[in-house]
Amino acid sequence: MTLAPGETVGSYRVIRPLGKGGMGAVYEVEHVKLGVRYALKVFVRDHGDVESLCMRFRTEGKVLARLRHPNLVRVYDLGDDETRGALYFVMDLVVGRGGEARTLADVKPGDADEEQLAHWYAQLKSALEYVHAAGIVHRDVKPGNVLLDADGNAILGDFGISRFLDDELRRELDVESTMEVDNADSRKVIGSVMYLAPEVRRGEKATAAADAYALGVTFYRLLTGVWYEPSPVMDGILAEFGNEWSSALGALLSDDPARRLPIPSVGIARNSRGKRRRVAVVLALAFVAIAVVSAVVSKALVAPKTNRGDSAGDTTVAPQGDAPAVSYSFDEFFPVHTEAPRK
Repeated sequence: MTLAPGETVGSYRVIRPLGKGGMGAVYEVEHVKLGVRYALKVFVRDHGDVESLCMRFRTEGKVLARLRHPNLVRVYDLGDDETRGALYFVMDLVVGRGGEARTLADVKPGDADEEQLAHWYAQLKSALEYVHAAGIVHRDVKPGNVLLDADGNAILGDFGISRFLDDELRRELDVESTMEVDNADSRKVIGSVMYLAPEVRRGEKATAAADAYALGVTFYRLLTGVWYEPSPVMDGILAEFGNEWSSALGALLSDDPARRLPIPSVGIARNSRGKRRRVAVVLALAFVAIAVVSAVVSKALVAPKTNRGDSAGDTTVAPQGDAPAVSYSFDEFFPVHTEAPRK
């Protein structure tokens, strides 16, 4: 469903579209009688298990309506416009000073001030600790799900694939049918592929530690300009940024979930941007280039010959920006590959 400016949904008049995700499109709207502007997220899905996804969409609205934290999107209304067949919820309108909708995905990786990154990190750390204390695992922490407001604050949103650990909360929200069924045979993996924790890739249940890992991947990329892949090279790059980042991200990116919690703090002094970041990015680019060349040469040497003209090797391309949150079967899941820094 696509809404045009001037159309109404429930008591809200559409001003303009703001963005679109896996299950919903977001619009800036104005309450017809109050004249107050909000963001309205309307359910958009015409394939797959629509009934189940619709219930999950409702759950997302109910969850956000119960949460109260300065760095979480807040929901004020949940409705169903029967004339349009539109299921929607209304939430905070989070836009920049110029009125543009921005997320951390709009911040150029490797080109952000360390002090600003530390500010966003502290805000998201606080938001996740609050969410985890409420018995909720976000499961899709990534730059594209972190909004930036007019004052430069980070606001975590999109709880569409969250997991609820608290049984009472699950009963109150009536979310039993919206959760995935654990099946040892199919072993489904849910989340955004570049941010999945190692244990989740193996088919284990996502916990608060998985959110912490995704937070680590997010800030590793924002800090260095490259995707994180477990290796001595990737870990060595962090040393160029000093002990604060090296210690915190080293813990968050650990293979051991127990090392990630509690989420460590990062304290960065003012005007700390310095030369460390530029040195690290140059080193990262050099290492990535060497790794790519080595991989190409290695494939050329070991690839089996065929009588056909097509290639015998498989090629995997690392996604640009945020990969969408989807389900992967365990056997189909592919490993993360490093992306070169953006110029």
